[in-house]
Amino acid sequence: MIALSACAHIDPSITDQTKVYTDSPVRKSPLQVAVHPKGRQYSPLTAYFHSFIIQQENSDSAQLSIAFAQIFSNAWLEERLFTVMEFNPDNTYQGVNTALQRAKRLGADLTIVGFVPYFYSGHTLDDTAITIQINIYDTKSATLLWTMLQAGRIETKRPDDYFYFMHEYRMTDAPFNKIIRAIAADMAVPLKGWLPSPDSNYNFARTASDVTANLTGAPVVVPAATGQDLPPDMSAQTTPAPAAPTGPAADLLRPQVNGVNLDIQFDFDKDTIRPESYPLLDALGEALNTQQLKGRSIIVGGHTDSRGDDAYNLALSKRRANAVKAYLVNKWGVAQDLIEAVGFGKTRPIAAGSTTEAMRKNRRVEIRLAG
Repeated sequence: MIALSACAHIDPSITDQTKVYTDSPVRKSPLQVAVHPKGRQYSPLTAYFHSFIIQQENSDSAQLSIAFAQIFSNAWLEERLFTVMEFNPDNTYQGVNTALQRAKRLGADLTIVGFVPYFYSGHTLDDTAITIQINIYDTKSATLLWTMLQAGRIETKRPDDYFYFMHEYRMTDAPFNKIIRAIAADMAVPLKGWLPSPDSNYNFARTASDVTANLTGAPVVVPAATGQDLPPDMSAQTTPAPAAPTGPAADLLRPQVNGVNLDIQFDFDKDTIRPESYPLLDALGEALNTQQLKGRSIIVGGHTDSRGDDAYNLALSKRRANAVKAYLVNKWGVAQDLIEAVGFGKTRPIAAGSTTEAMRKNRRVEIRLAG
């Protein structure tokens, strides 16, 4: 007997043998991960995805380079691995250093370069196969972080002739699309185990006890009046939000990172902290000197609203994060090497729209534990 799946099609016949059609499956080699980071990543990252390098001689290499990379990058966009992943099909490969320079100009944390050492197109009549290698570099240091390799194939199969029916396999009219997406899905799994969710949405806090509770994951009861001086929907919560939202089963592999948002105000278009935000930074400094958090590494992430261009906002948010770091070091004695300052610009809004309240929520400082 044969189990008929949802992709099967039955062609009944009164006089002839009934035919059952199913799509030919993708067969994949085991995923090889030759290079990978030792630890986990605690801050979401942005990425620049370069067109694939076709290493097998072919007259259509330029077009295939873009087409294969577009399929793969679209699959990773659906997997939602990074806060931003930009793919530029117009860039031809001129070496890793050139790709890294392009990523630097975009402000991307990671540079993704793919290679295709082998492919064969059998269309709908013969096997179709492709091998893909993905290298992921830290853009700033040019360090190779990941190397993954996998091959995939869709094979032509002879029909299975049963007494009452004939089982035939159909070749898809887009075999490369099917194989590449299957490989991309496999390669996304170890990355999800390394990267936190790009959608972690933390609570806003005002007091040292609330900051401590959100960073340690311990619930705390906060009086309703505590957050009255905050904008609507920015009051401290009675319990900390989960570090990552519930999602598909594969998302459960993601590192769970505790964090908290702070409504730190700066002078317009500057990294100068306004005096009215000093008490909130003092609450953070007090929390970081508690027994639960003293000596723990943190990430200070700066965010901006949607006004201004991407590059400007990215630089401004990084300067503001550094201003918060300097305050914690100079006033509260937190060791410099325990604080990593990063800028996200306007890439991770938590409130939609351009109202005053929405923009203020997006202009936040995010604190994450980093181990």
